[in-house]
Amino acid sequence: MLDVAIDHGMTTIDTAPLYGFGGVESELGGLLAGRRDRVELLSKVGLRWDDEHGEILFSFHDKSGRHTSVRRDSRPEAIRRDVEESLTRLRTDVLDLCQIHHPDRRTPIADAVGTLEDLVSEGKIRHLGVSNFAGPEIEAAIEGLSRVPLASDQLEYNLLKRTADREILPLARQHGFSLLAYSPLDAGSLAGKLLAAQANIEDGRRDRATFQGRNASAINDVLTRCVQPIAQELDASLAQICLAWIIRRSEFAAVVVGASSETQVVSNAGAAAIGLDESQWNALGEAFTGLSLRPASGAGIVRRTRSFLGRVRRRLWG
Repeated sequence: MLDVAIDHGMTTIDTAPLYGFGGVESELGGLLAGRRDRVELLSKVGLRWDDEHGEILFSFHDKSGRHTSVRRDSRPEAIRRDVEESLTRLRTDVLDLCQIHHPDRRTPIADAVGTLEDLVSEGKIRHLGVSNFAGPEIEAAIEGLSRVPLASDQLEYNLLKRTADREILPLARQHGFSLLAYSPLDAGSLAGKLLAAQANIEDGRRDRATFQGRNASAINDVLTRCVQPIAQELDASLAQICLAWIIRRSEFAAVVVGASSETQVVSNAGAAAIGLDESQWNALGEAFTGLSLRPASGAGIVRRTRSFLGRVRRRLWG
C-alpha cells in the first residue's frame, strides 16, 4: 500500500512514536530505505509509555496482565528524546514536521515549543506544529515561539465534527498556520460503510455514536439525499466527496486518511482531483449542519474502550 500511495502522489506520511510503541516508525524506516527523498515524514512527540512522569492519557493491560500507562510528557528532555529516537527508527537525519501530540498541562507550552525551535536550528526538524490543542493552547504556543513560526495544528475534523470552525479556523487564518485533518471520514461512516442493507460492523466502530441507531440512520439519509447525487455527478465515491469537501477549505493543507487496501489508497488519492464548486460545497456543509446526533450509550462507551484496548494489544503483541 505504501508503494501504491507514493506512486499516486500521496507522499506525506503521518506517524508517531506512540503507534506500535515505536514499531510503526521502525517499519516505515525499513520500507523507505533508499527513497527517503521521495516523501515527507511527519511525526509527533510528547507521549511516553515507558516513564512514570506525566499525566496519564490512557492505561491498559497487555495479554500477560502487565499494566501500561501512556502519559503526556512535553518536558524539553522528553521532546529531545522522542525526536532522536524517531530519527533513529525512521533511518533519517531530519523530520519534515514535528508536532506535539497532545498538550501537557504540567509543562509550560513555551518550554515545549522552544525545544522544537532549538531542534529546527539544529537541523533535526524542518517545521514544528501541535496536535489536539485547544484555541488558548495554540495561542500560548504561538506566543512561546520567537524564531520559528507555528506551521500546523493537527485536529479531528470532518463533515460531522466541525467544532474547530468556531475557534481554531479563525486562529489559523489570523496567524497563517495550516491545519491537518485526521479522522476525515469519521472512521468510515462518511464513506457509506453503513449504507448496505446487511452492513455489519464488528470492530470498535460499532460503539461510536455515529455508528449507532438513529445517528447512523440520520447520517445515511444525508449521504443518500445530498452526497450521493454530487458523487454521481462528478463520477466520484462518497468518501472522495467528503474528503474533497475538507480539501477545498483553504485552511487545510491536507487530510490524514488511512486505508486498508490498495484500492482504497488509489481512491483516497483521487479525492485531491475532485473539484467541488461553491454551490456543491455549501450544500454539503448545510446538509450535515442540521443533524442532531445523540451521544454514545454508556454501554457503548465501555465496549468501545475495551475494543480500542484490544486493538492496542493486538498491534503491540500480536
